[in-house]
Amino acid sequence: MKEQGVIFNSNGQQLIAIEHLPLSTTEGVNKKGVIIVVGGPQTRVGSHRLFVQLARALAKQGVVVFRFDYSGAGDSEGKVSAFTDIQADIDAAINTFEQRHPDIIELSLWGLCDAASAILLYVNQYSQRSQSSAQAKIKHLFLVNPWVRQAQTEAKAYLRSYYVKRLLSKSFWQKLLAGQIKAKSALTDIQDFHQQSKTSDIDTNDSFVTHMLQGVSQFSGECTFVLSSNDLTADEFKLLINTNQQWRKVMASQTIKVETIKNADHTFSQQHLKSQLIYLVCDILQRKKQVNS
Repeated sequence: MKEQGVIFNSNGQQLIAIEHLPLSTTEGVNKKGVIIVVGGPQTRVGSHRLFVQLARALAKQGVVVFRFDYSGAGDSEGKVSAFTDIQADIDAAINTFEQRHPDIIELSLWGLCDAASAILLYVNQYSQRSQSSAQAKIKHLFLVNPWVRQAQTEAKAYLRSYYVKRLLSKSFWQKLLAGQIKAKSALTDIQDFHQQSKTSDIDTNDSFVTHMLQGVSQFSGECTFVLSSNDLTADEFKLLINTNQQWRKVMASQTIKVETIKNADHTFSQQHLKSQLIYLVCDILQRKKQVNS
């Protein structure tokens, strides 16, 4: 495996990437590529070196990988960008990858948290234009613990996933009886979240979550959503697809799969659970390679 730095341009800013190239030149090996999109406030390394380890594992399977810092993040130029504003950077990365590897016939986009959200926003934004040859090669999206936070979903998720667990926890009652937890404060928090949870559902006029829905609806390839079982962000996404009819309908598509990694936290901080995530991604791409060969 060979790793090398790449500098490319996005809206006049120089962005920095690392490219992972398989050593094997066996026929058909270098036909798949993965672009890892970074979510804030991470860099191309990833929490607990997740992106580095994922890229190296994929490269060992013959997949070319490209991980980059978007504008203002890590070593890239510019002001720090919100995930709703990095779609041009994603497009620049895809086009750069295509120019460097025109033999790639199938491309996947991979993102964690708001990077997963940014990918769907990108698909929605650029599907409204004529597709470039590079965009046409995007066949798979890996969307890990997508960020869909709004006041009402956050409140509902806290009530269902956090406070219910606390109330059923022996340690909570021990701390409460010992005076280590202020009962009035805890009750006020619960009442506040309950009030917020009764807010109307998604703002369908101008919500990034609605634009994400449009993105996943318009994508013609396959989507794999990977969710951690011990993560509030993942809980919010599960709540969204369970309570919103439009999301529930889209997620029922045969091209969409949902995988859950039990006991994993948001960034897969435990090595054995991170390894499960990496194995899952590698296995999916390997199976697709076998089917297409």
